[in-house]
Amino acid sequence: MYKNNIKSVILHILFKSNNILCTVSTIEGNTLFWISTGSKKYRGAKKITLTVIISMLKSILEYLIKFNIKNIHLNLNGFNKHKKIVLKYFRYSFINILSITNNSKFSHNGCKNLKKQYI
Repeated sequence: MYKNNIKSVILHILFKSNNILCTVSTIEGNTLFWISTGSKKYRGAKKITLTVIISMLKSILEYLIKFNIKNIHLNLNGFNKHKKIVLKYFRYSFINILSITNNSKFSHNGCKNLKKQYI
């Protein structure tokens, strides 16, 4: 099985307004494991709380321990105040963080939108 000789993986975390999606993939992009707050049987406003995020990260860490993966690349997308908690959680674990990318698509006062023309 090819999962046993993987040295490093990419962890994609997508923070949406009412859900959080996590995907563990190889460097080539093949998905190994995924989890979301909805798949952990949380509903409504409880999906984006701190305890739910920590339980998701624990299950991801158990998966990485199971397949003996030591190195990780973090890819964070979206806007949420809990991004720092994710970084802190992985920093104090046994996993080596090789790189951190933040791909939040947010305009920083770019071009002005055109005014609507009413005829």
